[in-house]
Amino acid sequence: MFRIEFVGVLREGAPPEVLDRMTTDLTDLPHVVAHAKSLFSNAVVQRVHKPLPHGFRILDAQGTEVARWSIDES
Repeated sequence: MFRIEFVGVLREGAPPEVLDRMTTDLTDLPHVVAHAKSLFSNAVVQRVHKPLPHGFRILDAQGTEVARWSIDES
């Protein structure tokens, strides 16, 4: 199980602001990353009342960050 956290713009010296989070039962990290990118695209299109995410990070069951992505990397 992994947790996907959608984050705002990273600010120097500050932890990323988590705008939304969800868990997934997917067990293969590359599939989780692909799923998170798809969710990110949908969130950008559909968000009206919340700040837009700038990227996401994926944490494993122990809370360790195992992947990160932002629109700066696209």
